[in-house]
Amino acid sequence: SFLGNTGVLVRMVCYILTQGPGGLRRVAENAVLNANYLLSRLRHILPVPHGDRCMHELVVSAAKIKADRGIAAMDIAKRLLDYGFHAPTVSFPVAGTLMIEPTESESLQELDRFCDALIAIRSEIREIESGDADRQNNVLKNAPHTAAAVASDSWSAPYSREKAAFPTTWTRSYKYWPPVGRVNNAYGDRNLVCACPPASDYEDTREGE
Repeated sequence: SFLGNTGVLVRMVCYILTQGPGGLRRVAENAVLNANYLLSRLRHILPVPHGDRCMHELVVSAAKIKADRGIAAMDIAKRLLDYGFHAPTVSFPVAGTLMIEPTESESLQELDRFCDALIAIRSEIREIESGDADRQNNVLKNAPHTAAAVASDSWSAPYSREKAAFPTTWTRSYKYWPPVGRVNNAYGDRNLVCACPPASDYEDTREGE
């Protein structure tokens, strides 16, 4: 909406004025530094198709993993939710990739935590590669795991509830629970469901007034 866009613009202007020329330079430098730090740690576990240096964001590819093991970028993105991270942009600007933009505000500890999560997920993919995990029924294909699913008496996954919901030590001390499980994103994009009241609720049924 116009008001929404105006609000974003006002916040952007306030941010720029607050930082000043020197602050904006430091912000840009830190954003680039953070992105390149992630690139240096992640390039050994997921292919980086656009070189060994980046600006404020980087792209890692899951195309080969999908071709070889059936695990897509979307599966990795969904599994990140179990580790407490909102998924990066998927399949943009290149299909089958994750576009990661850490911004200037993330600490080294948080950057390392994100890298550790992706490294752990890569290890889960290796379980599929070795045959220790089923190609279709595994923690990535079933991610994210909700509290309702993990607490259910009808748990039937071939892996433990602990592996599903608490894959790392930090998820034990602070756990983000995804509100919903796996959904068909493409179906949702193509089939809009309106939660608004029907138009008839807005009709004026008063007579003679």
